[in-house]
Amino acid sequence: MRRRVLSSSIVPALKDRAILAGWIAGLALAVALLWSLTLPMRLGVLMDAANGALASAGDPRRLSGHSPRQFQRGELLGGWYYLAGSDSRFFVFAIMRDGILVPHGAEVCAEGRVVEMVPLGGHARQSADRIPQGFFDAHARRIEAAFAASFGAGSR
Repeated sequence: MRRRVLSSSIVPALKDRAILAGWIAGLALAVALLWSLTLPMRLGVLMDAANGALASAGDPRRLSGHSPRQFQRGELLGGWYYLAGSDSRFFVFAIMRDGILVPHGAEVCAEGRVVEMVPLGGHARQSADRIPQGFFDAHARRIEAAFAASFGAGSR
């Protein structure tokens, strides 16, 4: 008799946990699908924001479109874009500074070297002089490595 009571109390608990796990897995799958299907839209919005920041700073550079590539494991978070009227590419990313994400861009020439790091926005321009140059140098090396892995030097 005791065995029957124990097994009948475990089954509903396991069933409830299985239903909860199914809901969690379904929501995670839906979010992952939504995230991957909206990539072109998110890259377009990021390009428009970067072009707006460049225009407000009086910078003549403009991004012309996102640069398709193979995604690499452990790659940097950001977006690669073509630079209008140039063979260079432009990587838009964010730096965490004093607990705030500060948007920056890096112009990368066709040979794969970072030509210039560009703050994108008023706050980024204000905080750029407080960020140590070594920090930018480390980011430049990582961006150059990501460029070589994604595009190879000299490819367009």
